[in-house]
Amino acid sequence: MRYKKINEATVQCFITAEDMVEYGLTLSDIFERNAKGEGFLRDIIERAHDEVGYMINGENIAMQITPIQNQGLVVTFTNESPAGFRDILQHLKEVLQGVSAELSRQNESMQQWAAQEFDENRRMFVFSTLHQAMQYTASIPANLSVRSCLYKADDVYYLVIEKNRLSYRAFNKISAQALEFGNLIAVSEERMQYLKEHGECLIEGRAVSRLRKIYTS
Repeated sequence: MRYKKINEATVQCFITAEDMVEYGLTLSDIFERNAKGEGFLRDIIERAHDEVGYMINGENIAMQITPIQNQGLVVTFTNESPAGFRDILQHLKEVLQGVSAELSRQNESMQQWAAQEFDENRRMFVFSTLHQAMQYTASIPANLSVRSCLYKADDVYYLVIEKNRLSYRAFNKISAQALEFGNLIAVSEERMQYLKEHGECLIEGRAVSRLRKIYTS
């Protein structure tokens, strides 16, 4: 297990497949967030203080878990400060691009298996303006059908995209493109529920294609 301090707000932890075996963990433990997986993730954050001097200041911590094909995981966490998010986005983009390059060398059945076992099925991006959201959707190839919805809350725009029938490679590619225009935030059922209760649903379905059409018309 290796730590890398990106800045005072953000740390990355590289977890090898051997580390997973040593802790008796499976990827399902991590992504299903069962008791064993949650305990492991808490331990990672606590150990970051001894490893790289990371200070837990009591604020909410956002966490991004990215699988590396046949190699393990990269866990990136930040206290959600603006500086922390800028760095987590850049490093996540690099990881996603690396995963996409690796998957492009795998056969189709391996891609489907990896998507089912490892991939996050939903990603959420926040844009400060609707124009930024439209710029992003215009960068997505028109031949891709992306299940998506758009919310507005606290004067910003939240675009949620789902993998659905996209290939793992395509899903990672359009996720990386989004980082040029907006910020990635952690997706959870609680966050989705918050948007539904406190935000305004602007486009319930096919948000990407509808925004793209508006932007390019």
